[in-house]
Amino acid sequence: MVSLVRVINPQLLQQGPEGFRVDFDSLERKDAPTADERLLLKLRSALETTGEETSYRLEMTGAEGRRLSESLERLERLQKWAPDVLSMSRNLRAKLPAPADVRMLDI
Repeated sequence: MVSLVRVINPQLLQQGPEGFRVDFDSLERKDAPTADERLLLKLRSALETTGEETSYRLEMTGAEGRRLSESLERLERLQKWAPDVLSMSRNLRAKLPAPADVRMLDI
């Protein structure tokens, strides 16, 4: 998530004593968030849980899937990732909806 935020809007990252934190408060107060920022909010909502879930459901449009796929692809090229991280990114990209599609994803 932190790497994705770096690609979309690095100003949302704040360094704290326990690592990075994403400033979703300022993003939620924004009058006109970009499509990428709305996607971050949607991902945040899908990832927030109170239990022991190991997968998350998220409805995503084709346009959102394209943006997420492009962001993940850029991240894959930025540095050398561990094989499991790279595999996870590529598996997620393979699940994303086509441009004219809307799909419920299990991530």
